Amino acid sequence: MQDHKYPSLNLPVIGNIEISYPESIPEQHRIVKILDEVFEKTTKAKENAEKNLNNSKELFESYLQSVFTDDAEQKKLGDKSLFQIIDGDRGKNYPKKSDFHNEGYCLFLNTKNVRPNGFDFKTTMFITEKKDNVLGNGKLKRNDVLLTTRGTIGNIAVYNGNVLFENIRINSGMLIFRPNTKLIIPEYLFAIFQSGIMKTQIKKYVSGAAQPQLPIKTLVNFSIPVPKSISEQKSIVAKLDKLSAETKKLEAIYKQKLVDLEELKKSVLKKAFAGEL
Repeated sequence: MQDHKYPSLNLPVIGNIEISYPESIPEQHRIVKILDEVFEKTTKAKENAEKNLNNSKELFESYLQSVFTDDAEQKKLGDKSLFQIIDGDRGKNYPKKSDFHNEGYCLFLNTKNVRPNGFDFKTTMFITEKKDNVLGNGKLKRNDVLLTTRGTIGNIAVYNGNVLFENIRINSGMLIFRPNTKLIIPEYLFAIFQSGIMKTQIKKYVSGAAQPQLPIKTLVNFSIPVPKSISEQKSIVAKLDKLSAETKKLEAIYKQKLVDLEELKKSVLKKAFAGEL
């Protein structure tokens, strides 16, 4: 293997690679036939597993769309009685690269931290308490719902009690929705943002080709269904949580099956070239 930007094998190296194979042509045909049969069956099984995986995702999406009641009131995201929409501090004090540390007082969110279904803290960066204190808007409070609005649009998360970080700030590509919990619970707002109701509107109104964005002036005109009763909102969330748990179990089974099928193919090939078939 040459140590180039694009690694390659040269002809002398290839010429010196040793391979083993049965000298009998009938034996070679027999092995090829076995491999063809195994690969055909594993390919079919893989297609079925992938289809089942997609079906499980579509099932959840379909239920997510249908669970919102028809008698819910249609509300605009700009309805200030429901929640505040808070932008981050994008002014002169916005952190530079040198302001970020591997550890520190305040977690500063990056695009990898807010995913389609919640937070992901595999990679983190922090700012000092001093830097945090000079920044204005954009600091999270418990029950806040986040939405990414620049670059990757529509990723969401809820800053609830399960998040261990006490001090968190959003970056310039996110917005905070701070709900009036007497009228709308954060878990319900998260479910709405996760649904096709929100995704359809995002797809229709997102702007910018090189750097997609969803400005507040556009978002405030989005409509969402909001049941008057908090108990009804909680009931919807409970149903979705139950189905989500079951869907994740199915997805894990199908994903593992795909992994097992790949391992089976490797195992069969290894046996074939070791003369064990």
